Formats: sequence, structure tokens, C-alpha cells
Amino acid sequence: MSARPLVVALSALILGGCGGLNVRYHESAANPAMLAWVPPRQVVVGEITDGRPDTTRIGTTPKSGKAIVTRRPVTDIVREALAVEMKKNGHTLVSESGNIVLTAHVEEFSLDAVDTGSTTLYLGRVAIHLVVADGPTGTPLLTRRYAGAKRRQGEADSKTVWREVMDSALARAFHDLATDPQFVAALR
Repeated sequence: MSARPLVVALSALILGGCGGLNVRYHESAANPAMLAWVPPRQVVVGEITDGRPDTTRIGTTPKSGKAIVTRRPVTDIVREALAVEMKKNGHTLVSESGNIVLTAHVEEFSLDAVDTGSTTLYLGRVAIHLVVADGPTGTPLLTRRYAGAKRRQGEADSKTVWREVMDSALARAFHDLATDPQFVAALR
């Protein structure tokens, strides 16, 4: 087998989304606003748990009913989003002995699809329960739920639309977090 067919086959696997959707929190979605006003903190992103009833998938395809999965565990996606948001706002991530410890429990991370006849309506939802604790003492400073949703019409079984809907739902949840005056106050 020559190198060209091998490259084409590998590219098809990578671009075809083999292994699931590459849902992620894009750095451009981070909100350098209210959090940037807080003096720089050393932040530990602690345990991220997944409390969804079915952690193996985020939804099912509208036509075939096959599972829609993410390329990485949902807990890793949420951990990365927290890290991006903190870094983008001038805070330093540390593995231990931080001023602040963030932990999160994923309550929802789902993609629903409804066939409307000529197109499909997609609804992505993300909800996390966040705890902000004082690093040295472990005392909880804030416990809060943040949620985001995104709706979009598109073609049935469109992986591009699936990813865009989930990326947007995640960004909306983290926009609520980054612009929450109580969250900002807890970091101070």
C-alpha cells in the first residue's frame, strides 16, 4: 500500500470524527471581564464528577438511534473549560496549595434531536454544580449551578451541527459563571 491511500484513510478517520464529537470550550469563548478584575489567584481545579444517569453518551442520532458520544470524557471537557476561563482571566492554575479550589459536578451534558419534517431541531444542554472553596481551609465560599442551552435547526445526523450546538451550550454555561457577581466575590 502506498503512502497516499494510507494518509487519505487516516484523514478520513480523523475528520470523520472517529471516536466521537470533539466538544470543547474555545479560548475565544472565555469571558475576560468581571473575573479579570479579581486580583490574580492560584486556582486548583479539583475533582470533576459526572452525575448523569448515562455517562456513556450525550444523546442519540435522530435517524438510527445510535449513541452520540464525545471524544473525551465529559469531566475532562468541563475541567478544561474551567482551566481556560481561569487562565484567560489572569489566574494561575496550580495542582495543589492554591488560594481557591474549584470542584464541579456535571448534572447535564446532553444533545436532543427532534425531526421536524424538512430539518432536525437540535437542543444542547449543559449544567454544572460548582463549589468554590478557600484553598488553605477548604471552607466552601460558594455553591452554585450554572447552565447553558443552545437550539439550532440543521440536517439530520449532522456532526458539525451537533458539535456547534454543544460548544455553544458549554460556552453559555461558562459565560454565566464568568459574569456571576457572586462567583467573582467568592474569588476575592
